[in-house]
Amino acid sequence: MNARNSIDHSRPYLLYAQVEGLIRNEIKREGLKPGARLPTETEMCQRFGVSRSTIRQALNRLEMAGLITRTRGKGTFVHQTSELETSDVHAERQADAIPAPMQHKFIGLVFCARSDTLQMSILLGAEQAAKSRGYAVMFGYSGEDSHTEMQEIERLLRMGAAGIIVMPISNVTSTPGVQMVQEHKLPLVLVDRYLSDLDTSYVISDGYDGMYRITEHLLILGYDVYAFITSGREALTTTSVRDRYAGYCRALEDYGHAAAIQPPVVVNVDERKEVALFLAQYPVKSARPLAVVAVHDAVAISLMRTAATLDLNPPHDFAIVGFDDLPIASHMPVPLTTVSQPRYDLGFKSSHLLIDRIEGRVVMDEKLVLPVSLVVRDSCGSRRIVLARQPATTQPALFAVSGR
Repeated sequence: MNARNSIDHSRPYLLYAQVEGLIRNEIKREGLKPGARLPTETEMCQRFGVSRSTIRQALNRLEMAGLITRTRGKGTFVHQTSELETSDVHAERQADAIPAPMQHKFIGLVFCARSDTLQMSILLGAEQAAKSRGYAVMFGYSGEDSHTEMQEIERLLRMGAAGIIVMPISNVTSTPGVQMVQEHKLPLVLVDRYLSDLDTSYVISDGYDGMYRITEHLLILGYDVYAFITSGREALTTTSVRDRYAGYCRALEDYGHAAAIQPPVVVNVDERKEVALFLAQYPVKSARPLAVVAVHDAVAISLMRTAATLDLNPPHDFAIVGFDDLPIASHMPVPLTTVSQPRYDLGFKSSHLLIDRIEGRVVMDEKLVLPVSLVVRDSCGSRRIVLARQPATTQPALFAVSGR
């Protein structure tokens, strides 16, 4: 058998699965016993006419199935024949369960979570753009897990997706699923964030500019901005978090507060004691009020709710701002000052960019950074401060600027 001719190169995203099946069949056909040594990765590359990464993906799957064992410096060996037979039955059942490719054109979209305002808005934008171009949208969820992300990408590609939009999981610089799509040169666009170790097309909001502007707003109002807070689930390896933190730091530098820059502060925003200790550890400096910058609205809102149980509320006890402009932000007892992202446009432009790549159109800019806008509400105390600064002859100040 000429293994090279058995590979269908018109379906590149299934190459590793095809190689896996051929290796499985050769082991079974040749009756290789446990402990038998398989060819090297280099020999397999030549035999099947595929890349080393494809061979490794196939071997990884065979090893996970218990069919082979790999020992560094020694090679790859057949494991147990009984497990091979059991796995063959399981593989056949799995193959039967895989839906046939859809007949109409569609794109795949892999989100991080099942319920999220940002993601649902992105989906609406992506669906509208795709529909206008004659495509449907199928989607799945990674659950912030790289293995699940790979499975969802594979599922969508097996069903016949012409390209994939992925919202990458948090706190990583690369994922096997996104890397696999990129290596096989399939149409791919990342949305909301990008992966710093991979050079891909993406559509994101301008987190740097948004956080710069909201921090600048606080500084112009006269606040001592003393912390960029996260809940611990957000790390600087997530590019959206990193960009926002960079904008925050740059604003402090530009306004002469470089000495106040410190790493992001992790606060369990749902714990009363921790929130109380966090707010109490920063003494009032001169007569200027204090301000907190949250990485996003969910962190800001949780901290506000917990602080309220301690009778600490913005803007009187502290000022606070967020990022995202979630629908609930404007309905809080103290409405939240925040940065509004173009959520719908993220999906709309991602879908158009992906379909342009699918259809071979010339794409001038494959890295789109969409503008954001500052939304000023009560949590930053703007109105209180402006009124307090007005001369008594024009309008009496309703509130005095103070610390705690």
